[in-house]
Amino acid sequence: MAPVKRTLLLFTLLALTSLAVVLPAPAGAAVACRNKVFNDWYADGKIASTYPIACYRDALKHIPVDAKIYSSLSDDIRSALRAAIRRSHGFTVPRQVGHGFSALGAGNVKGAVATIPSEPHDPNTGTVPAPVAVAPTTADSSSSVPLPIIILGAIAIALAAAGAIGVGVRHWRGRGGTTV
Repeated sequence: MAPVKRTLLLFTLLALTSLAVVLPAPAGAAVACRNKVFNDWYADGKIASTYPIACYRDALKHIPVDAKIYSSLSDDIRSALRAAIRRSHGFTVPRQVGHGFSALGAGNVKGAVATIPSEPHDPNTGTVPAPVAVAPTTADSSSSVPLPIIILGAIAIALAAAGAIGVGVRHWRGRGGTTV
């Protein structure tokens, strides 16, 4: 009976472990300090210089590639880091640093609305079809667990339970139990 108990215990632990991997983190989970810096900048293009210095350094190491290329996020984080260091040495510095979301050096550039044609224009007549409206996309939360992972976890738990039942039945029959 001891091997069956150990096997059942092993399957139970495996099932609980796979369930822990599948379930999302609790709502009260702590937000990484760098994410606070990123969220501060994404709100208005400026960063408060009141975070711990380690937060700025961590944020500099984890800047998303697109933000590094197409925005002033890394420059603004460096400025906020310098301001926080100066504040720690007793100097007066602005509470917020950054350029904001105004285009730097853009001058009076005006843009036009681009449309996506439903079919290519006819070069013979020169006509271009009317623009097609594009439906907005809804983005899932990046912290949610994908549905296929949840389904695979449930299947793994069901298979582990079926295996444990099979081991128990085999053990029970081997001890001289009656067949059904």
